[in-house]
Amino acid sequence: MLMRSIKKFEKIVFTFLVFVLVSYIIVEIVELVYQFGASIISGSNTDGRLLISNALLKEVLPVFFNILIAIELIDTFSVYVQRHSIKVLNILLIGLIAIGRKLIAYDFGDTDGITSLGLAALIISLAGGYYLIKKNDFD
Repeated sequence: MLMRSIKKFEKIVFTFLVFVLVSYIIVEIVELVYQFGASIISGSNTDGRLLISNALLKEVLPVFFNILIAIELIDTFSVYVQRHSIKVLNILLIGLIAIGRKLIAYDFGDTDGITSLGLAALIISLAGGYYLIKKNDFD
């Protein structure tokens, strides 16, 4: 009886989280389309690019990566609810996407060397873990 209640509660929480993530994805898509459309219509590029400036590109690409992260989270939630297991590969993929998103918007001029080394170690760790798990899938 208690286990059925817990599973029912788990499904309610999952449904709520998926609803929130889907709503977030819709808002981010609207934001992405708006920013991209506004940049094309305004046409105020001062850095020699044809349609979208580098500054606006640094604003638009993180929104794109936010959408990818949210989609991967929904996939991870789905697998967990169906199988009650978490795929480590998905978690590493979400981490890599999040780091890629941060790197695009990152200002390397305002950081010290130790921060850059820490970021590099994080990227190497995530990529190495992803490689090792994928390598085992092919063996």
